[in-house]
Amino acid sequence: MQLQKLFEPIRIGKVDIRNRVAMCPMVCRYADGTKISEQQLAFYGARARGGVGLIIVESVFVSKWALDTAPFNVPALYEPGHMMGLAELVDTIHAFGARTFVQFTMGMGAQGFSLVGEQLVGPSAVTFKIPPEMIPRNCQEVLVPFMREEVPREMSVAEIERELEAFVNAAIMARRVGFDGLEIHAGHGWLLHEFLSPRFNLRTDAYGGTFENRMRLLLEFVRRAKAAVGSDMVVGVRASASEHVPGGLTYEDMKVVVQRLEQEGIDYLHTTDGCASAVKYVYPDEDASMLEASAGFKKLTRVPVITPSVHDPELAARALSEGMTDMIALGRQLIADPDWANKVKAGRLADIRKCRRCNKGCMARILGGLPVKCVLNPESGLERYNPQYTQWAAKQRVIEKRVGRAKTSTRR
Repeated sequence: MQLQKLFEPIRIGKVDIRNRVAMCPMVCRYADGTKISEQQLAFYGARARGGVGLIIVESVFVSKWALDTAPFNVPALYEPGHMMGLAELVDTIHAFGARTFVQFTMGMGAQGFSLVGEQLVGPSAVTFKIPPEMIPRNCQEVLVPFMREEVPREMSVAEIERELEAFVNAAIMARRVGFDGLEIHAGHGWLLHEFLSPRFNLRTDAYGGTFENRMRLLLEFVRRAKAAVGSDMVVGVRASASEHVPGGLTYEDMKVVVQRLEQEGIDYLHTTDGCASAVKYVYPDEDASMLEASAGFKKLTRVPVITPSVHDPELAARALSEGMTDMIALGRQLIADPDWANKVKAGRLADIRKCRRCNKGCMARILGGLPVKCVLNPESGLERYNPQYTQWAAKQRVIEKRVGRAKTSTRR
């Protein structure tokens, strides 16, 4: 009976979600350049069909400049031509009964890697290192190119304002596309996270120096997002609980940030952890590593908290029952088994294809320039060949259920 806690509905902002299971935003290298591919439609369709209540779509870049400083092929939303594929994605997810938020990013900052010769930009001219002990398992070889220690140049105030305007433009288009909410990416050592960090942000202007100034850009993103999309569309933030590096953001610092975010009116907080120099915390080897941090944030805020990387259904349900978090979010586990939620709901725990956190088919391939193909899931990366994951199939299921109910009513 405790497992049923996972399937209680929840309201975030003005959006009703069918259960407490979410899908984390994950770059899988399935995009067709900057546009949504057939593989992405099927990949997300499979997870929505698998029973999750909420899907948070992978990092979407809000400007061409941001995209040019990243080594990934990911979706973008900075021109009207990007809207059509994202609209199909939203419709596919909705057709299977799930809600969907889109994660926005302003770029990767110092940890970026431009494939077109664009100079990297950060809050200050500070680079990063990845100590060997901070590398996730089976990712040593593919992370070597990211250890070049390229020094970024300091981002100008004019560039900051330009990216804020690009973000607002993207938010307006996201609402037109039909997303139920948007998530501001301020974790993992990406550019917006770097502005928060005393280690990366050595500026002396309004965007650096004091803690209040280092929070300024993130708070401005929240304010402009809420002004652009109105009260009907959810606005949330994903933030790392700690950087786990000397001189970086600490958990105590992030408690202050979380309280300020609530004052600015965010609708939810999505916890994550680590940064570019502590990547093993971003992709943890152990289950529920971020649950304690989420529980601490829950004591400080009234907004819903989402906690990732809790693969054990019984532990996830217990965390919800004990008020440690409001939703759990799965990443690698849903790559390994898109039907995790449906199997848990049916009590088929023994049938779950459990993620080993080996990173071989996901993180190692992504960082090596290849699309995700999970070593445990033979369908991974090939979902586009399964017609069950299409929007058409979802609508057929609805029609069949209605016909079945009608026949039952006639017999009565």
